[in-house]
Amino acid sequence: MAGKVKLTAKDKEAIAREKERDDADLEEQRRREEFYQLFQSSPVFAQLDAALKQDRVFHAYLFHGPRGSLKEEAAQLFAASIMTGSRGLLKESEADEETKTAVSQIYRGDHSDFIFLNGGRKEAIKKEEVDEIQRRFSMTASAALGRKVYLISHAENSSIGAMNGLLKFLEEPADNVYAILTADNPERILPTIRSRCMLVPFQPLGKEVLRELCIREGLDEEDVRFISNLAFSVREISEIASGRSYQTAKKMLKQYLNAEGSRDLLFVDYEYRYRSKTDKEAGEGIRYKDARDENLDTLNMFFSLLVMTFRDALKNDASEPAWYHKAVNQLRSDADFIRVCTERMNIAASARDRVNRNNDLSLLFAQAVAQLEEVSND
Repeated sequence: MAGKVKLTAKDKEAIAREKERDDADLEEQRRREEFYQLFQSSPVFAQLDAALKQDRVFHAYLFHGPRGSLKEEAAQLFAASIMTGSRGLLKESEADEETKTAVSQIYRGDHSDFIFLNGGRKEAIKKEEVDEIQRRFSMTASAALGRKVYLISHAENSSIGAMNGLLKFLEEPADNVYAILTADNPERILPTIRSRCMLVPFQPLGKEVLRELCIREGLDEEDVRFISNLAFSVREISEIASGRSYQTAKKMLKQYLNAEGSRDLLFVDYEYRYRSKTDKEAGEGIRYKDARDENLDTLNMFFSLLVMTFRDALKNDASEPAWYHKAVNQLRSDADFIRVCTERMNIAASARDRVNRNNDLSLLFAQAVAQLEEVSND
């Protein structure tokens, strides 16, 4: 009887990584199935499904609509459906194993016939990145079905050079090469590009549907209640909720509303407790840029939460959590609360719009807090 093979530490690490990847794939498959069920009720679903069933897929599409309108998820589903030769939008749970493997490769970015270019970032998409799509597709042999797809999300965040390169690609489309672009602001894309795409409009999810999806994903109900006023997708809400800037902004909101701490000490606490310190100030090796970015995000979220609070007071929409419900009702107890909340909401919105790299954030915060207090004394 042969003895057991002893696994090395490297073998164990490889097995652990493989299991982690398999678990991640299963979780992503579950999310895709939930999205599919949600998307089926959309008019866009019927349009894309019919194009696949009738084999009338256009060579270029522009999915456009506000953030949180599911266009990114729909674009990935459409790309996978095109590449796997699905007759209709692909229902992954009913696919064979070969198709499921191909779909996993597409979503992981491991498929040679699929290129994903993410423009949802601070820097613009460069011409070289668009040129690389053409170079790769011209050099690689296609898989069995011979269909290649490139997906560019947030395509409006492209340099002029990148747009001109993309335009040339669209003007001379190769056989069996399909382009899918997504954009929050399609008017920022060259009209000549838009004219060469099939335009597919998307509508945002209702806030209640979005909140239900977030809670189903296991996100904290309190965070979902607040962040759904700042973000428009489950993934974005999840990322914000786990970030330090949001958690700090929520603490500042509680203090402003006297739910946790004193409003009178808010500016002092901002300077000594809430504001991220640079490496010179804190001696902790925090880079100036990182501290600055975090402070920008924190103040932006704080003022956005204040706008939400005053709006809720005006609309008498003070739901859970209990501390927030109590604080909003306290605002409404003022005999002149309509004027006070309206003016404070405008001050908070103006301060939020002025949060940028060109302003002294501490001074801006101090001025806004003082202006908010002056309203109740008018």
